[in-house]
Amino acid sequence: MLTCALQSEAFTQQLRFPFFYHMTHKANVAGIMRHGILSHSAIGDRCDIVPVDISDPGVQRHRSLWETEYYRPIHDYVPLYINPRNPMLYRRRELQQQIVILKISPSVLRDGQHVFCDGNAACHDTRFSVDPEIVISALDALKADFWNTVPDGKRRRCAEVLIYPRVSPAHIVAAICNNVALADEMAGVAKVKVEVNPSMFF
Repeated sequence: MLTCALQSEAFTQQLRFPFFYHMTHKANVAGIMRHGILSHSAIGDRCDIVPVDISDPGVQRHRSLWETEYYRPIHDYVPLYINPRNPMLYRRRELQQQIVILKISPSVLRDGQHVFCDGNAACHDTRFSVDPEIVISALDALKADFWNTVPDGKRRRCAEVLIYPRVSPAHIVAAICNNVALADEMAGVAKVKVEVNPSMFF
């Protein structure tokens, strides 16, 4: 398992996407730093965590689908994007003054199990694999300036890696904000480096 994870980690760096990303509301950051990033299912099982949800309810219904490698519901995994500047973030652009993008080290692949997706995991056309090479088919969409300039770009721009059962705080290396005010607010909460990078937002 560890050997496979290290190979996957090296491969993702070769793809020039050396980090993964998770979007969350600023109100959730303190809890994430204590408990890690939990899956949708795990959060639902706990009464002591009530997060601010920025997900699309319609998309979340589709994420009740099961992946085809370990045969678990997608909701049992923590979703990490390969390119966070994607349709999900665009749909929540009115909230971007409050959204924090957490930068995740590929060392997260050494914990638990993971599944790569060649597009949005909620789409029926998306393929799942433990082999990161599946992401190669989405590279043009991931690297394009705009996903609508490539075929099936909206789905493939949301290529992701699913992490089971959670992402430990130890793998979070930075919190990215699109404005200084939010960065200042996160400085006392995030416990990791806080970056201001408006170019990652819309």
